[in-house]
Amino acid sequence: MNLNDLLEYAAQLNKTIIKAGSIGSEYEITRLSYRNRDSLVLAEIKGYEDFVIYTNILTRRNDIVKLLKASNLEEAYGIIEKSSQTRRQLETVNFSDYFVEVEADLSRIPFIKYYREDGGSYLTSSIYIACYENICNASYHRTMYLSRNKATLRVVPRHLNYIMSKYFEKNMNAPVALVLGLDPHHEIAAAMSPPLGVFEVEIGASLGGENKVVKTPIHRIPVPANAGVIIEGFISRDEKAREGPFTDILMLLDKERDQPVFVAEHVYISRKRPPVVHAIVPGLWEHQLLMGFPREAHIYTEVKRVAPCVKGVRLTEGGAMWLHCIISVGRECSEGDAKLAAIAAISAHPSVKHVLVVDDDIDLENSYSIEWAIATRLKGGEDIVVLKNIRGSTLEPRSRDGVGDKVIIIAIAPRSDQSYKYKRVEVP
Repeated sequence: MNLNDLLEYAAQLNKTIIKAGSIGSEYEITRLSYRNRDSLVLAEIKGYEDFVIYTNILTRRNDIVKLLKASNLEEAYGIIEKSSQTRRQLETVNFSDYFVEVEADLSRIPFIKYYREDGGSYLTSSIYIACYENICNASYHRTMYLSRNKATLRVVPRHLNYIMSKYFEKNMNAPVALVLGLDPHHEIAAAMSPPLGVFEVEIGASLGGENKVVKTPIHRIPVPANAGVIIEGFISRDEKAREGPFTDILMLLDKERDQPVFVAEHVYISRKRPPVVHAIVPGLWEHQLLMGFPREAHIYTEVKRVAPCVKGVRLTEGGAMWLHCIISVGRECSEGDAKLAAIAAISAHPSVKHVLVVDDDIDLENSYSIEWAIATRLKGGEDIVVLKNIRGSTLEPRSRDGVGDKVIIIAIAPRSDQSYKYKRVEVP
C-alpha cells in the first residue's frame, strides 16, 4: 500500500487519524499505539523519511467486521472460515510497472526497537513468501536487524520451515521475498494457518485484497502488486545468528536463540509513493487480533458443529487472544453439551489453556459479568475439569516444551434447578 491506500482503509473503518510527525526508532511507536487504541497513528522514523510508519489499523473485532463488509461478528467468522475454500485466482502483472529497484541496504529500512528488553531492532509486519515446486506459503516471521544485508528471522516448525528444509536437503539456500506494506486483507490471510499447499495470497484476495501479483525478478516469487516494499533474497542453509530476546504476544520475553539468517540481495520499492510500513506493536491489540481472530473464527465453527446451542465465543484480551476462551451457551444446552463445547474449543485451538463456559445472559465483553458468573454459578468440586499433560502452546510459561494442563470451567446455572436464585436482578 501507499499512504492514500491506507487512508482509504481508515475511512472505511471510521478511524480517526493521529499524525505523530517525526519520532525515534526506539519505544515511541509503542507508546503511541498504547495510548491511541482507536486511532490510526501515522509517523515518520527519524532517518527513514522515505517511509510512513503506521499502527492501530485493526484494534477491535468490529474493525475486522467492517473490513470484511460483514453484517455481524458471526458473518465475519464465516467469511474467514470459508476463505481457504473460496480462494480467488491471481492475475500476474508486469513487475516493472509496479516496483523500482533501490540500493539493497537493510540499514535504510525502518527496523524498530519496541521495548527496552528486546534484543535488537525489528520488523514485526514482515511477511515471508516462499515457493517450492507447486507449493507457495506466506507467513509472518519477526525479523531482527543484523547488518546492511543480513537479518535473523524467527522460524518455527510450520510451512516456511518445511519449504526451507526441501531446499536445504538439496544443499541450496531457500529463496524468499520479505514483504512489507501489504493491505489488511493479506495481513489477516498471512496470519492464518491453512493446510500446506493453500497459498495465503489467494486467501487474502478472496477476503477482498489485491488479486494482482508480480513475480520477483530473480527468484520469480509471487507477491501482491500493492506491496510497499519487497526484499528479495534467501534464507541461508549454513548460517545462523542470535535472535531475541523479543516480547511475545503474552507480553513476556521469548528467549534468545540461534535462528536462520536472511540475506538480502535486492530491494524494490512501490512506484506509488510513499510506501507504508506497518508497526505491529508486540503484545498489543493488533498482534492479538491478527493472531487470535482467525482462531476464534475456527473455534466458533467447531463448537457450533458439536453444540448448536452455543451462542458465542471469545478469545480474551487477558489471555492475549491465545490462551483463554469463553463460550456462551443457551439454556437449552445441558451441562454435557457445555463440556463437549469446551473440548471442541481445545481441539480447534490446541494452544488454549483455560476454557470457561457461561450462560448467554453473561456479557462476553464484560469481565465483571464473567467474574459474576464464576462467583454465583460455579461449584468447584463438580464444575472444573483438569486435563493433565496435553500438548499446548510453547508460549505458555507454565508448560514444559509446550506440554501442560488445560482447565475447563463450567459456570452455568444448574439445569436441574429452575429456581429464581441463579437469575441476576436487572437494574431498573
